[in-house]
Amino acid sequence: MPQPVDLSVKTSTPPTRQNPGAACEECRRRKVRCDRQQPACGLCLSSGVQCQVTTPRPPRGPKRGYLKALQARIATLEGSLLQQQQQQQQQQQPSSNCSNTMSISPVDTSLEGLAFNDPSSLTWDFAVTADEDATLRDLCRGTGPSTTSGGSSLDEGSAQASTSPIRGFETLSDGIGFADATMPRKMSEMSDGLDGLNISNLMQADLDQLYFDRVHLFAPILHQRRYFSWARNIAKAGAQSCLRYAMWTLAASVSAHYQNIGDSLYRCTKQALEALDPKCVGITMTEIEKVQAWLLLAIHEFMCVDFSKGWESAGRAFTLIQLNWHHYTSGSDVSLTREDWVDAEQKRRTFWLAYCLDRFISIRNNSPVTFSEQNTIRLPAPEVDFQNEQPTVSRFLSEAITAMDAKCTSAFAECIVVATVVGRALNHGQQSVVDNMYIHESQGFWEQHEWINSTVVQRMDMFNQNCPTAAQEADPMLLFISMMWRTTVLYMYQLIKLVIHPSDEKRSVLADYTRQSTTAAKEIVNLTNKLSQLNSFKVHPFTPIPLSLCAEFFVTYHELGDTYGKQLQEITEAMHGLMSFSNLGPGFSSYAR
Repeated sequence: MPQPVDLSVKTSTPPTRQNPGAACEECRRRKVRCDRQQPACGLCLSSGVQCQVTTPRPPRGPKRGYLKALQARIATLEGSLLQQQQQQQQQQQPSSNCSNTMSISPVDTSLEGLAFNDPSSLTWDFAVTADEDATLRDLCRGTGPSTTSGGSSLDEGSAQASTSPIRGFETLSDGIGFADATMPRKMSEMSDGLDGLNISNLMQADLDQLYFDRVHLFAPILHQRRYFSWARNIAKAGAQSCLRYAMWTLAASVSAHYQNIGDSLYRCTKQALEALDPKCVGITMTEIEKVQAWLLLAIHEFMCVDFSKGWESAGRAFTLIQLNWHHYTSGSDVSLTREDWVDAEQKRRTFWLAYCLDRFISIRNNSPVTFSEQNTIRLPAPEVDFQNEQPTVSRFLSEAITAMDAKCTSAFAECIVVATVVGRALNHGQQSVVDNMYIHESQGFWEQHEWINSTVVQRMDMFNQNCPTAAQEADPMLLFISMMWRTTVLYMYQLIKLVIHPSDEKRSVLADYTRQSTTAAKEIVNLTNKLSQLNSFKVHPFTPIPLSLCAEFFVTYHELGDTYGKQLQEITEAMHGLMSFSNLGPGFSSYAR
């Protein structure tokens, strides 16, 4: 008979493989099974190691730097497609109905063989989602999303309908277009365009970063946080939009990747600035962004367009500053709030940039200066204080030049000092020409000449003490300032040569100025050799000015020594290397003879 079953005996459940919870770090490191005992597992207890359990694990995802690398590849794709379209349209005759078609071939070897002619066969060497893969393939087929449903124009007009054979591109008046998207993103994220010019968020961020990395070093007039604050607003003032396009124009000129869109940005910027003028009726307060935009546009024109156009744009900015002069003069900074101090500092920096531009271009063109050094505008505060919104009371220009403890607070302040002394030398030379027209020799010429020359020597020595040679060679701004000090020495020597006659009793003083100028010329050549160690896009845009003046000195006074021929060749080679970055050395091609 079967035995009765004892119901009082409970059936035991099989034990689980391991206790619930996360494995400790030590067991993970050794790649062994953790028994998950608390407060210490068996392995840690036996080995005497502290048992640590990390409950929140980092999320799985792409490696660090992967997204940035992917964005860089997308930017390369955008630029390559744009360049390919531009080349195709240059080869074809323009059509009135814009109905021409073109085929797309591989345009960039860095994309590792993407076959645009057969998008279905494309393979990616980076991980993408299904939506991203479809978007990229549609773009290569020419069926990407159109920008016409997205942004609005900077001049409050709507974006023009795309007439390009490739959908997803907006065509400009000159037939150049910009890709609006290569990754899925909302159309509201697209940059507002001007005259159909639309720039993706990726290109915006890249141009902004290029500006602050390469342009802000020699034109530090913008407060970065405030700029990015109003730049994100959809509704921007017309002057702010013009300033942003001027920044992008200058950033594109110092970038190999965006140089192909620099001309289009320049034309849009200039048209927008000129369109703002009729809106200003009477003498009203001009927006500071408008003055800054004209200054940046003038620098771009000096570098990449034409000397006369740059001078005209600079004159626009100078006139706006003079019309609103009382807004730039310094009051009592002690009573200002932090926000008001930053606004006042931006105006000061804008004026001083115009002041330096005025003097450096004037000495290249030997023309009278616009702004006087006799003003009540304080020098710029240190860059760190400005960006951190820390109110600082800086010196006046006259105090900084005459101070014996002239510590270099910033490269921008030192640039203002050298520009001031350059202006004194320029005014001195022009006054001597006027005096010779009415009297044979002015009694005050020699006193003025000695006073300016002593200031040059003294301030140049202070600059060399505060900024050692190694610092000058590594900083493009300091390198330019060092060249300008020595260029002023050459200019003062040329004035002496023009005034002293063969029978003049003061001819004995010429030997001292000859030694000074010879030493200065050799030092400029040494500094010129350091340019090859710098990134060409980071060289100060006005560097051709001292180089061309030094080359003229070598050509004019070649009798001072046979070694000047070799030094002239080195200067000429350096200037030819800068020809693609700046047009501020007119006539220097004739020096290489």
